Amino acid sequence: MEGIIVSIKYGVYVVESDGVLYNSSPRGLLKSKNKLYVGDRVILDDRSYQIIDVMERKSFLKRPSISNIDQILLVFSLKEPDFSYYLVFKYLTYASFNGIKASLVLTKADKSNKKEIDEITALFNKIGVQTYVTSSKSSEGVDKIKNLFTNKITVLVGQSGVGKSSLLNAIDNSYLRDIGEYSLALGRGKHKTKEVILLPYQNGYIADTPGFSSLELEMNKLEVAQHFPSFEKDALECFYSNCLHISEKNCKIKAKIDSGEIPSIVYENYLKLLEEVERY
Repeated sequence: MEGIIVSIKYGVYVVESDGVLYNSSPRGLLKSKNKLYVGDRVILDDRSYQIIDVMERKSFLKRPSISNIDQILLVFSLKEPDFSYYLVFKYLTYASFNGIKASLVLTKADKSNKKEIDEITALFNKIGVQTYVTSSKSSEGVDKIKNLFTNKITVLVGQSGVGKSSLLNAIDNSYLRDIGEYSLALGRGKHKTKEVILLPYQNGYIADTPGFSSLELEMNKLEVAQHFPSFEKDALECFYSNCLHISEKNCKIKAKIDSGEIPSIVYENYLKLLEEVERY
């Protein structure tokens, strides 16, 4: 019997198969040889409902730990916490490196102003990142993103307090996800979602994940140069195959930056990310 792991808690693997949930555990050798993750497609024993095999993964993210993802929605608030270009670029690079399509969802539009929203959306649309503006409070923009989830496994990724759980509840109020708070004193959100969980939606699943405070990219400088958003295709046309787009001759990326085709803020954040990975 085939199924998918939708949550793991206290050593119990909850597997969904044909609309039925089974509390399961991996059998013998499988348990010792394989670490299982939410999103894994597995085979259950028809009688004991133990997990007896795991299918090959088509994708995997180390953080949040989840497999077989079709797409990532990066959820970033406009306020509380304030929007961070750098973190968005960092996570877009992370998604590209893992071969997973990523889009950007801006939350708390009711707390921002039109000028700021237009600037952010114009920039990311220019570099080919689909961007959606939402407000869970007013339901603005929520209907526009609902069709993104059809027949796909989608993971929501974002800082604590940006409104991932609020967005989920606005998409489907039957989820009843616990909503975290934003601490003005700490300048960050408080964790509410403690585990990765797949929620069924439109013949697919939406993964709610714990909020992050930081992410260390396990990438080298060349990998950042090749996977940074809006650089992926043009990097292949640079004179040097190991071009870092800094001072090398005949650099396609630098030419586009000099002409204004690639906005300066994009390049500034790229250089900042290069400096960060150099420290690890």
